[in-house]
Parts: sequence; structure tokens; C-alpha cells
Amino acid sequence: MAAWAAVSLSRVAARCLLGARGSGVQAALPPTLAASQPEPTGCTPTLGRTLHLTAAVPAGHNKWSKVRHIKGPKDAERSRIFSKLCLSIRLAVKEGGPNPEHNSSLANVLEVCRSKHMPKSTIEASLKMGKTKDVYLLYEGRGPGGSSLLIEALSNSGSKCYSDIRHILNKNGGMMADGARHFFDKKGVIVVGVEDREKKAVNLERALELAIEAGAEDVKETEDEEEKNIFKFICDASSLHQVRKKLDSLGLYSVSCSLEFIPNAKVQLADPDLEQAALLIQALGSHEDVIQVYDNIE
Repeated sequence: MAAWAAVSLSRVAARCLLGARGSGVQAALPPTLAASQPEPTGCTPTLGRTLHLTAAVPAGHNKWSKVRHIKGPKDAERSRIFSKLCLSIRLAVKEGGPNPEHNSSLANVLEVCRSKHMPKSTIEASLKMGKTKDVYLLYEGRGPGGSSLLIEALSNSGSKCYSDIRHILNKNGGMMADGARHFFDKKGVIVVGVEDREKKAVNLERALELAIEAGAEDVKETEDEEEKNIFKFICDASSLHQVRKKLDSLGLYSVSCSLEFIPNAKVQLADPDLEQAALLIQALGSHEDVIQVYDNIE
């Protein structure tokens, strides 16, 4: 799921960005960090690119992150992750064929499967199922407190899937609603571990510097489904593989890359709405046809 924990920027990273302004990189900094400061060494910004920064909240500590990541038994959670990966494999095969050498999307999904220790037999079965007549579906919804939702699904019965999703939304304080797509942009997302290839820890300052150098638009510190700390580098969809290659060349260890819907406008919810939204997203994610649920909740 696409829950983000906003990054916490140090003054060193802020100085790096302020120095970059003179070279064409526009950094959205808080007013308290906007004072003139000397340009540090070691920053090599890309010309003509905008780096977007978010509010300072450490990963895993904002209220929405805590609420929506409440998990069930470990075995059940692992089974859920494998089920979603199976759907992703089937979708990738449907769109680009079963050969990962000629299908970068499939290669990326298989890479994630291996990192999650998904059984080979399960992967092979999903590759064969990719030849079925599944249909990719993207539903727009409204959640509690005026939040917006995008629900990706893969189904062999569009009408049944639509009916199921609508029922889940209505039952949990949401509804089908046109226009939710406008609150999201499709972006490239590169998942990177918090240790580089030499097993040295990478802190947020360093990740931010490397994001600038690699041509990424944003970097966020968050947790994966197994609650392991990771960085997510956000970039333009067309430059996904280019940015990943650059990050790898800079010594980082990229786990995967994919296209995701990233919110361009977020909403803050009261506690009751947060809890209701978490239950809704959990219910949607439990549907057998749902691949991913995106929200714009802060």
C-alpha cells in the first residue's frame, strides 16, 4: 500500500538544497530554513529539475502510518502479500508477455517476489495464469473525511468486481466517486534499502543528496509490508529506469522499481475518520481481485 512517512530534513540537507537553487533546482523548504546559507561541497544538482520536499515527520511516527499498518497474524499477512504479488505477475504478463528479458515490468515484479522469498512454484503458477482473460480495472472512490482512493484490480469479471468494490466502499463509509484520479500523479518509485552495497548505513541526508544527483523528484523514508525501514525515491515515470541505474551506480542497493499513483494533494482526517479509513482500506485490500489501494491521507 502507498502510505508514506514524510522525511525529516536536517539543516545540512537544507543547505545542500539552498545551494542547488542557484543551479536551477527549486526546493520547497519551510520558511525557517529559507535563510541564506553557504553552499556545501559534494552537492551536484541536476539542472532544470524541481525537488519536492514534504513536512518533517519521522518515518513510522505519523498517526496515519500507525493506524493503517495494523496487521493480523504473520502467516496471514505473508499470504496476503503473496496473493497481491501473484496479481502483479499476471498483470505484467498480460501487458508485456511472459519473458522477463523483454518485459521490464515483469522483471521488476519477479525481483520483488524473490526478495520476499516467494515459493518458485507459486511464481510459476502465476506466470501461467497470466495468459487468462483478466481485465485491468482502476476504480475511483471517496473515503471517510473526504479522502480520495484509487483501487487497482485485475479480474476476469469486471461487473462482479465493480459490484464487490462498491459494496465494500458503501459498507465502510466510502463510495464510488469520479474525479479521485485527479488527486494522484503516476510516478516512478524506486525502493532502496537503508544500507548501501558495502553494508554501510545510509541516513536521510545522504539519501537526499543522492536523490538530487540521480535526478529524482523526492525521497521518502518509510517502512515496507514487513516493517523494514526503506527509502522510496520518486521520479518522473519516463525516467524510472534511468534514475534507478544512477542510484545503483552511486552505491545504493535498489530492491525494486515500479509505477505507482502518488497523491498530489493530501487531506488530514480526524481520529474517527482515520480509523474508519484504515478499516475500509483493509477491507478493499482483502478482496481477491485488488492489487493495490492508494489514498491521499496525510
